[in-house]
Amino acid sequence: MITRMPLRSLAVTLLPALSLVCGCADPDPDPCGAAAAHLAACGAGAPVVAGTCDAAIAAQVLEVSCAELAPTLAGKADGPFAALACGLGFFSACPVPACAPAEQPADPAACATIIDEHDDCQLCDYYTCRERTARCGDDAYLIDYVGRYCQRFAQVTEPRVSPQAAAWLQRVRQCLVTWLETNVAYDAACADIERLGTDSHAACYLETGFCELSIADWAAIVHTIDVGDAPLRVMLATAQGCLGEWLSGS
Repeated sequence: MITRMPLRSLAVTLLPALSLVCGCADPDPDPCGAAAAHLAACGAGAPVVAGTCDAAIAAQVLEVSCAELAPTLAGKADGPFAALACGLGFFSACPVPACAPAEQPADPAACATIIDEHDDCQLCDYYTCRERTARCGDDAYLIDYVGRYCQRFAQVTEPRVSPQAAAWLQRVRQCLVTWLETNVAYDAACADIERLGTDSHAACYLETGFCELSIADWAAIVHTIDVGDAPLRVMLATAQGCLGEWLSGS
């Protein structure tokens, strides 16, 4: 089983750059900058993403203690302050709208038909299809991790980011399901599905243009992931890949 490690190290790395994006370095910050600093001090990681902050919501956040915010920052979207965090660009706290389910193929080993027929949130039902043969459980990788994040990125993040990032999310969604279909047997053990599936993320991120996104879009993507619920080594592998591309001048 792969350990899902905190994203805090990555957030700390991005914090200085993101502070410039949201204006948090201003010695006299606006409510959004002040709320960003407050959330960061409470353990939220990086500050508010530019373009997502509502000043009225930011003012409300400043009145909430870290102890009261803790459940929301831990990724519990039903916490009492979820709407505040969502309004400030912490997309992990946003409710995920329901997606009309894709029709499951009669043959549980023919999940590729979902890939052929869908490219939106319904494509995420590919993972539900794979679970029909894998039988790893609702709290395992296919349903509770990659399937859950697939829906959240498609339904929550994609409508809120730049057109470039939205297009990237669509490409990643297609890349991840195609890779799983091509490289992981339907009768693979649950541990192998999680290991191989997780290993595919970094390559898909890079191949589909993660390095070409803006810092603000990176922050939006990071903020879609629950605090403490991201395979840190995947994100670091992606960051290292981008660093390699920058250094090579590509």
